[in-house]
Amino acid sequence: MLKAFHLREFSDAETELKADSVRHWESLESGQLARLFANYLFRIRNWAQGKSALYFNKSQVGLFKGVNLDQVGLYPYVEPLRISHHFVDDYNAQYQRHIDHQRMRFPFHLDQMIINGRRFFEMTSHYQQKIAEIVSDERNSKNNDPKQLIRILDNELEPRACKILYTLNSYSSRTRTGDGYIRNLFDCAVIFYLDKFGSHELSQAIEKLFIWAYSCRLKMQVVGIERMNKHALTHNVFERIKQAVQPSDVLNWPLPTLKKSECNGTKLTEIANLFEEMKYYE
Repeated sequence: MLKAFHLREFSDAETELKADSVRHWESLESGQLARLFANYLFRIRNWAQGKSALYFNKSQVGLFKGVNLDQVGLYPYVEPLRISHHFVDDYNAQYQRHIDHQRMRFPFHLDQMIINGRRFFEMTSHYQQKIAEIVSDERNSKNNDPKQLIRILDNELEPRACKILYTLNSYSSRTRTGDGYIRNLFDCAVIFYLDKFGSHELSQAIEKLFIWAYSCRLKMQVVGIERMNKHALTHNVFERIKQAVQPSDVLNWPLPTLKKSECNGTKLTEIANLFEEMKYYE
């Protein structure tokens, strides 16, 4: 449905670009596209707006329909998108690009207004590649190397952040359904932070987002998709990241310390040990 809609939204001047624009989309397996939208793009966009994000289906596709820059009126809110759209195209079309071999990407953001047509397909390709670099899929990890995520982040992380990522990719209960939901919650938060601030203060952000996400896991005997969604909305770090001006606006967010009596008693020793080490577990 989204593919058909955005193909119709191409301007007449861009008809010849259709095949190139959808090539990456069509190269992906349907399962890859489904996971990209259902597990990441849909959830991050909805949670950032304070909305529920349980299941992505055809009733939700309107979330990925936006403005047609050739048809919409000259509303002031559209002007930054229109300027960026035309400037990027003009920059890439200049003869100097044949000399310096530079190419400018459109400045996409996960919570921005969708630009219909060509930019939608570019956005999908951009985030499919970015998220694949950030999220380590154990099914495809060579030798199931838990350090893969650390390397791909392309940043000199501090030891504790490395330890958190290593633990999340190796602790014994990580493949359970509930742990999978919490891992998706954590991954979405890290992806949204990177999309907003890049690698600035990334180690501290990983620590903060780990405590935020996995406090839900330590408290609950069973974690289903509804519980994951409720935690995201009740303690909404996505809204905080969206509204933040500096990384400190996220990093200074106070999080409560867990008491042993609050925890579910399941054997999440590795996670609990990290909480205790970071002074978030009594």
